[in-house]
Amino acid sequence: MPRQIAKTRAIVLRTRRMGETSKLVTFFTEEFGRLKVVAKGSRKPKSKFGAALELMTELQAVCYLRDDRELQTLSDCDLLRTFPSLLGDLQLMSYGSAACEMIDRLTIDQEPNKRIYACLKGVLRGLGEVTSQQVEPLFWYFQVRLAEALGYRPELTECVGCRQSLDTRGLLSFTAALGGGLCRSCSQRGGVVGGVAEGPGAAALEVEGGYHSKGWAEGGYLVAAESIHFLARLQSLEVYRKEAIPARPNRGGEIRRMLRGFLEYHCGQDGRLKSLDFLDSTGPYRGVTPALDPASESSVSDQLGFGHTG
Repeated sequence: MPRQIAKTRAIVLRTRRMGETSKLVTFFTEEFGRLKVVAKGSRKPKSKFGAALELMTELQAVCYLRDDRELQTLSDCDLLRTFPSLLGDLQLMSYGSAACEMIDRLTIDQEPNKRIYACLKGVLRGLGEVTSQQVEPLFWYFQVRLAEALGYRPELTECVGCRQSLDTRGLLSFTAALGGGLCRSCSQRGGVVGGVAEGPGAAALEVEGGYHSKGWAEGGYLVAAESIHFLARLQSLEVYRKEAIPARPNRGGEIRRMLRGFLEYHCGQDGRLKSLDFLDSTGPYRGVTPALDPASESSVSDQLGFGHTG
C-alpha cells in the first residue's frame, strides 16, 4: 500500500508513552481531522521534535499516511504556537484539556472538518483573552459550536415537539435524545407531535431542577427558560469576539449540566467525559460530580484522566 506524505497544521490533543524513546500522539489536523501518529525518538533528550508535541500546542506536521494503518508516522514538525496563559493557570488548562478531550472523543480518524479545527484553536486562544467571568461562557460557546460542526446542533429557540417558540420565562425541558428544548405543553403531554419519540413525563415538572427518572437519553432535564435562552444567545454568535461573550449567569451550574448531558449522550456507550469531572471539582459549581484530588502529586493532565502521560 503506497504511503502519502501529508503536511498540515495540527493541534496536540493528547500524548502517551510508546516504548522507551517514542510517543503516541493524537492530533486534530486542519486538513485530515483526527490523526494518531507515532513520533519515533521524541522522548530522547535531543529529539528533533523538541517541545512541539506538548499538549495544546499548534504545529506544522509532516506525516506519512497509509490507509491500511490506524497509526501513522510523524516525520517532522515545526512549532507554530503555544498558549502559555493556559499552562500557567490550573483553571484555564483544565478548560483547554476538556476541549481537547471532547474533540478526541467525538471525532473519528481521518475525517476532515476545518470547522472543528477552527473551534479548537479559537477556544484555546480565547481562554487567554477573556475575563474570569467570561471563561465558562466561552467554554459553553465552544461546546455549542462544536456540536453544530459535528452535525447535531441543539435546538434552543423552538420546541422540538410542536415547533412553537420557546417561552422566555418559567420552566422548560431540555432533552439530549430529541436534540433540544421542549415547551411546557409538550413536556406535560409526555410526547412530541408526530410520534418522533417519547418526551419527559408531566410528573417531572413538579420537581424543579431534578433529573427525569429516564435520564438524559429518554427524558431530559428540567431547566429555567432563561438558561436555554442564554445558550441560544451564544449559539447566535457566528464568530468569536471577546466583547461578545457575556459574563457567567447565576444559573451557570444548570447550563453546565445541560451541555454536559447533551455531549455525553453523543459520546456513545462510554459517555463520561473525565475532564469535566475535574472542572466540576475545581470550578464555581463544585460538587456537581465526584471530585478528583487537586492536591495529588500527579500532573494536571493525569488528574483529568486525559492528555499527557509521558
